[in-house]
Amino acid sequence: MKQKGTKNITFTQRLQLEALLKAGLHKKRIAEQLGVCLATVYNELKRGEYTYKRYSYTDWLGESHYKFATGYSPNIAEDKYRLNMTAHGAPLKIGNDYEFVRYVEKRVCVDKLSPAAVCGEIKRDKLFRTVISKTTMYRYIAQGLFMGISSEHLPFGQRKTHYRKTVAKRPPKGTSIERRPADILSRDSFGHWEMDCVVGKQNTRNVLLVLTERLTRYEIIMKMPDRKMATVVQFVDKLERRYGRKFRTLFKSITVDNGSEFADFAGLERSVYGGRRTAVFYCHPYASCERGSNERINRDIRRLLPKGTDFSKVSEKRVQKVMQWVNAYPREIFGFATSAEVFAREFAAL
Repeated sequence: MKQKGTKNITFTQRLQLEALLKAGLHKKRIAEQLGVCLATVYNELKRGEYTYKRYSYTDWLGESHYKFATGYSPNIAEDKYRLNMTAHGAPLKIGNDYEFVRYVEKRVCVDKLSPAAVCGEIKRDKLFRTVISKTTMYRYIAQGLFMGISSEHLPFGQRKTHYRKTVAKRPPKGTSIERRPADILSRDSFGHWEMDCVVGKQNTRNVLLVLTERLTRYEIIMKMPDRKMATVVQFVDKLERRYGRKFRTLFKSITVDNGSEFADFAGLERSVYGGRRTAVFYCHPYASCERGSNERINRDIRRLLPKGTDFSKVSEKRVQKVMQWVNAYPREIFGFATSAEVFAREFAAL
């Protein structure tokens, strides 16, 4: 059946066109057989045209000559069609901005930022004339336009976890999270922290004590010799001495899990200057989602200090560099500002 207008044809139709030409059918009849218009047939013949030697003959001087003819090749037509298709679509947004490419590769491969974070940082600080979305960035990486970036440089995607409501089988060691004020849950106020331990290589004692401020996602990381509850209290005391009298306004509350290292409820709340220094709340058992910020930023720490790291061989200077890297990470939730910038702003307002 004849169709109006022109359209692209498939490789199978090209093979049929070749067979119908060899059978000697008229072009109008071929168009009807293929279900395309006559113009499509002529365009296709031009696309797949090639020249070949039809036969040879010898003239009266004994010299050989060849007669040439034109034919149709479905393979040539298909190759030209695919080549033409590669020119379709919008041009690459990065153009020849090589400085942009080098900067992205450095931030992803060396500084270990995600491509999305780099996109946001560039847009926020107006670093280059080239600005692309994170979707385009990931597409260009998949197409190999950033030759220095491979899949091993990209953080693994996280599956959404469906949490079930937990039922406490034993009372908490101190004040339950159920009694924590609602404004802490909504992250409306500054100075509420989550605390956890990041463990190292199996059968080693050194761990990292990490505290995450819920509003700004600012992280404090300290290396401890062990996970004993007396050691945890000792390091919280050390932290209080560092901030002095401002500790009570900066650390209004700390939320912890039910690990044995946080069992000394009275010691955690008691100030080295006398009286109560902060409020400590205990999560429900097996409910790590109640310390979501802590758990999320622990994954960032693991990018630089992966599981199985022997923390006894990690220097204090290295721990401080990891803390600085985490706090200098551009975060989409803050319009790609860093936790350090947001924390400094809130701290100055105290």
